[in-house]
Amino acid sequence: MIQRKLLVVCILTSSVLAGCGSKVEVPSAHVGKIMTQYGFKEGIVNTSKFRLEPCWAYCDKLVVMNVSDIAKAEQMQLFMPKDKLNMAFDLRMTLAVKPEQYDELFSKIAPEQVGDVESIPLDKVYQTYAQQIIRSEAREFLSNYTIAEISSSREAINSELSAKLSKSIGERTPFLVRYVGLADIRYPEIIVKAQENAAERREMIQQEEAQLEISKVQLERKLQEQRMQRAIDVEKAEAEAEVNKILAQSVTNEYIRYRSLNVLDKMSESNNKVFIPMEMLGTIAGGVMLGKH
Repeated sequence: MIQRKLLVVCILTSSVLAGCGSKVEVPSAHVGKIMTQYGFKEGIVNTSKFRLEPCWAYCDKLVVMNVSDIAKAEQMQLFMPKDKLNMAFDLRMTLAVKPEQYDELFSKIAPEQVGDVESIPLDKVYQTYAQQIIRSEAREFLSNYTIAEISSSREAINSELSAKLSKSIGERTPFLVRYVGLADIRYPEIIVKAQENAAERREMIQQEEAQLEISKVQLERKLQEQRMQRAIDVEKAEAEAEVNKILAQSVTNEYIRYRSLNVLDKMSESNNKVFIPMEMLGTIAGGVMLGKH
């Protein structure tokens, strides 16, 4: 009798527990839908915690979908038709799922079991609807330019590409564009080498021009020094010529004879006797007498 009562209690307890719905949660930056045996219920469940409806044979379950902003980077290599060269680059973007697309995504993307929860991965939504459109649109747009044009007008081209991709993504996918643009462009080695050589040539030219300016200043300084030296030499020569002219004008015949007699007078007083030809004495004396007359 006691065992029968215990069995009844266990059955009733199990029935009560089965009748209580499971605790479930829609995490932050997620939305959910409740799946019944007949399909999804109407309406989207936002971030919250609640219990599912009591069940007996078939229990409802919660399916969630990540709707946070997603950051993606597409690494691409593109053959540039005008250059006949390959150029590598990244397309970086930040996307968000459009709220009006939630119901459609729940109905078209199969959820995956993640632990105890069934979830629709955002990466799967991106790969299904957006990835190929983004890669195709970017290839088509950039192939119209040369590598040199992209290098020299990167900001303008990036702006045009962003506008084009934003429009295509907004119209053809369930995503809104927060940001999209080129990044980390990797030019062909031959282009990089050519640019490096051009930079080296510009540097060499600048150095040569700087050296030319230095040489020019040095030569101008030397020329100025030579001009100054010539001016000094000319002034010196003119001064010497003026002195010689004055001396020439001051040395007369009378002065010469006076100096000669002065010398003879000193010689006559000297103990060192010097023979002087009579002709010289006569000439000097005669000159003196003539000078007196």
